[in-house]
Amino acid sequence: MPPERAKPSRLYQRLVPLTLIPGALVVDKFCVRLFNRSLINRIYARASGMVERPCLMMTTLHWKTGLPRTVVLPYQRFGDQFVVIGSLAGRPNDPVWATNVRAHPTTWLRVDRAFFACKAHIAQGEERERLWKEISADGSYAHYAKTAHPRILPLVVHTPVDPAAQAKPEIDLAFD
Repeated sequence: MPPERAKPSRLYQRLVPLTLIPGALVVDKFCVRLFNRSLINRIYARASGMVERPCLMMTTLHWKTGLPRTVVLPYQRFGDQFVVIGSLAGRPNDPVWATNVRAHPTTWLRVDRAFFACKAHIAQGEERERLWKEISADGSYAHYAKTAHPRILPLVVHTPVDPAAQAKPEIDLAFD
């Protein structure tokens, strides 16, 4: 049974514009590294009445330059796989990190202070339908999917290449 949605908070709706300040992303990454909590995730979840999801830090290689790029994203875990949604708040284009994954499927995740080297892919067909049904069961992403239409929100599945090896990769030191 999916968790109940909370009533949207007007206070947090007023805080949403603050998340657009460039320094907000740096502060958010710092909070995730230090406390394993994302302030931006909390603001968006409470402002829209969505269920707050845990966050991970994903490092990808930029599709054009090959430089490491790190983003903080909410995720859902399915066994040993981590799934993130490229909603980009319902905008008409996919996020840059989804383009990065298409070009370079190797990713590095930091989840609750554990590090995983992963192979990532965009879920398609039956796999995507199964994952989407489970992730959107609480109605959290319905608004994003509707406003992004006709774009289909990409579901990126990360599978650790060696679940036993959880050494911190050097690439995670990038603070972009």
